[in-house]
Amino acid sequence: MTTAKRRFVINKLLSKRNVVSKAATRYVAAGFSVTVNPPLKGVDFIAVRKNVKYAGIVLWKKKKYGEEVISKAKEIAMKYNVKPVILLYGSGPRIDKEAVLKAREEGIIIRRIR
Repeated sequence: MTTAKRRFVINKLLSKRNVVSKAATRYVAAGFSVTVNPPLKGVDFIAVRKNVKYAGIVLWKKKKYGEEVISKAKEIAMKYNVKPVILLYGSGPRIDKEAVLKAREEGIIIRRIR
């Protein structure tokens, strides 16, 4: 169950009607403090909870992504000292199996949300 403040932030994000805001609402509902469109290059949102920062990279275009996304996420993690999270929004984006294995080795989190 969410608090009134979280529900207010969720409704405010949903009113923007874009994919990044919809993905960020999941983290707000889970209790994270979220910043959409942060000044970090290549990052769609930052989610913070218990002094751990997660950099959210949202993919929504209907195409197959390879290891370039994983290397980009690793570069962001090293540069900004955050844990990268790649969110696949909907059923359109796909990631190669080799890229998934590489992400698992690097500690990059990949999630699909609908």
